[in-house]
Amino acid sequence: MNKKVLYNSLWMMLEKVVSIFGLIFVTSFVAKYVGPSIFGEIAYATSLFQIIQVIAQLGSDVLIFKRVSRNENSGIKLINATVSLRGLVYFIASIPVLWYFYDKYDLTSFAYVFSVFLSCLFFSLDVFAIYNDAKLESKKNTVINMAGLLISLIIRWFIPFLKLNPLFLCVPIVLTSLIPFMVRLVAYRKNFAIKPKFKRHKNKYIKYVLICGASLVVSTLSVAIYPRLGMLILGGIESSKAVGIFSVAATLAGSWAFVCNAFITSSLPGIFREKNEGETLTKAAGLSLIIIFISLAVIFGFYILGKFILELLYGNEFTTSYFPLLILCFSTFISLLGTISARIIAKYSGYTFLSKKMICVTLISVALNFVLIRLYGIIGAAIATLLTEVLSLTILNYFFRNGIIFKLHLATLSFWPLLKRLKLKA
Repeated sequence: MNKKVLYNSLWMMLEKVVSIFGLIFVTSFVAKYVGPSIFGEIAYATSLFQIIQVIAQLGSDVLIFKRVSRNENSGIKLINATVSLRGLVYFIASIPVLWYFYDKYDLTSFAYVFSVFLSCLFFSLDVFAIYNDAKLESKKNTVINMAGLLISLIIRWFIPFLKLNPLFLCVPIVLTSLIPFMVRLVAYRKNFAIKPKFKRHKNKYIKYVLICGASLVVSTLSVAIYPRLGMLILGGIESSKAVGIFSVAATLAGSWAFVCNAFITSSLPGIFREKNEGETLTKAAGLSLIIIFISLAVIFGFYILGKFILELLYGNEFTTSYFPLLILCFSTFISLLGTISARIIAKYSGYTFLSKKMICVTLISVALNFVLIRLYGIIGAAIATLLTEVLSLTILNYFFRNGIIFKLHLATLSFWPLLKRLKLKA
């Protein structure tokens, strides 16, 4: 089983690599083709629909994963009951956003926005990927996603090659999520046809999702909103072009996080098994040092090659993303350290603390973004993101369990010697 878990984890990591690099090459192609203004409108719409996507999930991702892991038959019933509910919530929540873009922008821009709406809809409905992950069959997800991404990239390449109207880019935007969704849907229906006895339980499972998922929506929504606040507020205060430039910087700045997340994911089982608090902090401090070294190396790489990468992938119009990119790289670095701290808090059952903290983080992020964007524009949005991550990592975490995260950070700074002097008790 350990080998199976490791094998599945590797496929999950590969899927993340494919998604991230596919996103970079896909978005860079679109950005170079349509320019910063239209790309900014697409990025702005994407942020809004991704938030709606989280609302439509109603916390059911966690519920489905746990239910399939423990009771496959019950998990299948939950999946069958959830798909239509997700679609309904997504449609209702999307109406104001679609109306806003239809009223404010021209038909060309709205066409891109509508394609993003459809793409996020299929992502929202694709609960079947969760089933594969829960059954340790993530290889299927990776292969299917790679196929969908490859088809989309080929179509994107043919559009400029044949000098077609840029509006045709709407087709591959939708296909990126539609193809994997349809393949997984067909495979799922073939193996688990909706039987009459499943339909009788539908209302019970919908009620279960609405009651149990509601407790997860607030914290999940906070996590979804605050990283995108800079882009959303920037779109309201500045221009679509500013959103496009910031979006490119944010995409590249987060593109390397999967490397560190792989180390974090691999190290967590050993940390969670540790019963002694001192040993727990020792292992977490060692992991933090690894993340620090990798992050600083990547940031230095972007400092040297950042302008070249931006010009190569996105064109001259996006070279102004360079300084926001460097700031957001530091933000990603701090966020990764925050992931370790959050897992330590979770180890000691601090779920309520994390939920409350995320609400505070969101409110702080709103305030910082409003002030700094008005003062410094795109750079202000990047600084606000960095400051939010720093506060989330440090002060807001230090209230948990008599400052255990503060001890972790002290231990990371001086590692072994300080750990021995602190004489941390279990």
